[in-house]
Amino acid sequence: MKPYLSLLALAGAVAISSGCSASEAPFQVSLQTVQDVPVIQLESVTDKVVLTGFTVNRGNCTRTKVGGIYPLPLTFKFGDGVKLFAYLCKVKEVALTTDQGTFTYSFR
Repeated sequence: MKPYLSLLALAGAVAISSGCSASEAPFQVSLQTVQDVPVIQLESVTDKVVLTGFTVNRGNCTRTKVGGIYPLPLTFKFGDGVKLFAYLCKVKEVALTTDQGTFTYSFR
């Protein structure tokens, strides 16, 4: 049982939203570091969701950019994804604003 809990801790994100459970969150979110830059990977787990905005560390990490040349809003189908690059930040939390509500993911 302990290895399973360790994997959950490493996997990272817990979704919190008013009126919605983590199983209803439209994105699966993970965090990794690539060349000392935190990278937040978003993957859609719903048939259609529109990402209209995001905030990292409650607005205290303003140097976060969407990977590629994608302007917001972005529409995702199931399985689609995008990366957010959080320059000069230690990511603890990301809030994703979507057409389905705002979902907050915390990293331990």
